[in-house]
Amino acid sequence: MLRSPLPWPTRLALAALLLGLCLVSVLLWQRLQVAQQARVAERVDYQARSLAQQLETSLHEQVDDLRRIALQWNRRGRIPMNEWLLDSRFSLERFKGYQAIQWLDAELKMRWIEPLQGNEAAQQFQLTPAHPNFNLAIQAKTLGEPRFSNSFALAQGGSGFILYTPLYIHNEQNERVFDGFLQGVFRVEGLMDELLRHPGSQDFSVHLLEAGRPIYSHQQPDALATLQQEVPLDLLNNQNFTLRLKPTARLVQSLATPLPKIVLGASLTISLLLVAAIGLALDNARRASALHIGNRRLSEELAQRTKVEHVLRDSRERLQLVIDLTDSSHDGLFIIDPQSRDILHMNKATYSSLGYSAEAFRDLLKRDPEQLLPGYHAWLEGVRQAQQDQLSTIFQQTMRRSDGSEQAAEISAQLVLVNNHEYLIGVTRDNSQRLQLEAQLQRLSQQDGLTGLYNRRFFDSQLASEWRRLRRQGASLTLLMIDIDYFKRYNDRFGHLAGDDALRQVSDILRTSLKREGDSACRYGGEEFAIILADTGLEGGMHVASRLQQRLATLNLAHPDSPQGRLTLSVGLAVAEPDSGGSPEQLMAHCDQALYRAKHEGRNRICAWQNSPV
Repeated sequence: MLRSPLPWPTRLALAALLLGLCLVSVLLWQRLQVAQQARVAERVDYQARSLAQQLETSLHEQVDDLRRIALQWNRRGRIPMNEWLLDSRFSLERFKGYQAIQWLDAELKMRWIEPLQGNEAAQQFQLTPAHPNFNLAIQAKTLGEPRFSNSFALAQGGSGFILYTPLYIHNEQNERVFDGFLQGVFRVEGLMDELLRHPGSQDFSVHLLEAGRPIYSHQQPDALATLQQEVPLDLLNNQNFTLRLKPTARLVQSLATPLPKIVLGASLTISLLLVAAIGLALDNARRASALHIGNRRLSEELAQRTKVEHVLRDSRERLQLVIDLTDSSHDGLFIIDPQSRDILHMNKATYSSLGYSAEAFRDLLKRDPEQLLPGYHAWLEGVRQAQQDQLSTIFQQTMRRSDGSEQAAEISAQLVLVNNHEYLIGVTRDNSQRLQLEAQLQRLSQQDGLTGLYNRRFFDSQLASEWRRLRRQGASLTLLMIDIDYFKRYNDRFGHLAGDDALRQVSDILRTSLKREGDSACRYGGEEFAIILADTGLEGGMHVASRLQQRLATLNLAHPDSPQGRLTLSVGLAVAEPDSGGSPEQLMAHCDQALYRAKHEGRNRICAWQNSPV
């Protein structure tokens, strides 16, 4: 018996059903794909900004290194050439991005160059008004602060940058007199190649732009222009530079997940099998009707029952397949009715990572969503508003675990309308590790790598912050500037490794001598340290300074080239009342004068700016 095909209306209906199911599957896939792309773009932006921050930090370390040499020059007067060469070579060895370190005298003529080899063309150089950096150098001299130049043609050939650090000495009348510039000269390619040795730079093609014009390129073969990022650089006073970063396909691929493809494949498979099952059931019903024409009603009932059971069985199997696929994901996936808060579906990761059972999670979301997701109603309204404004629907939220503790969660949510009813599809991810990494990066940017104390950048920020806070409270602020006596002689005799170890031991004394949480010990530069004592007067500051000297004396670190025969400290101390006027800069100047007096009067002593030494 020949088998007749299904009628055209039936086949058209099945085709329309299959098309509709496929369309819903593609729509769900697109939603998940858009959410994933937004998450990937955010991660790429984060890593790009982290790379730019690393580049800025590396360059600022070199600025601080040159500033240390300039501070010695300004404090001691013009330092001998052999000491200058030693400090310069040390800086050149630490950072390979230098072309040269130079001294231009007060008449802007070249005096000293290190290294001379490769820089012979700059020996007779003089900075004149015709030079493109002349105005910038005069500005640095006027303000007394370092200035970083734009790119220009070097006398040695090629293009580069110069960091102008003004130098000063005191004349016979003890007046502060301009003594030229300490110049850090960088070749563009050498500087960028050295800075890009940081981990993570190989994940991007890097272009350095100056006022929108590219001056350096480091290409990766599989870079993606679609996720290009432009991050402005803060290089001292110079705001003209921008990093254009293009992530590699390898980086983007490592950040993506296969979940959208899995959901699309599962949905399309279920749709095809469901339509095929319906078509097969209809065909079986037609054949049964032709074979059993005499008992039509019974045959129709049996065929209908068979069809329903088959569809239900296949639906359960396919639904279980989807559940198994989503349960294998570490990200939570849920679909809820935002009005009734009934859960249509959720995978195991949604509730198990928070310590709930599926039943307890459903009940808590239904009964008290604010207990599970603090700010639930405000978050739901934020999702709706962001979707209307076509903004990112990825939110950083906090979810409460079953034991009452809190877990950071990145939630990507989307509201969809099906049959005039609104549903919320969400994907959650525990991003506590990423947040901890960001906090760790923040701490590292404020920490001195050798001693573990806070660095100069943190010191400047903390002093300004404490000044503002204590000005409101009407309390005192005490600042200590500490210098290790004859430390250069110590380094010359025992070597830099022993010198580094001595710096670490002194740093441990500073760190463990501070008893209050708000007090801060910082490495100011080289062998010089600073301590900020909030809500502390002269007596408290003198007590802390004496304790530092006593603890160092207890260690009894041998120093044959010191008159004391051991390592000692000179301490300058100044006290300010922020609500009575003045400024943090003035407090630092007073403290520096006190330290200068302590060293001038024989070292190994404490001097307060108010006058008498102790």
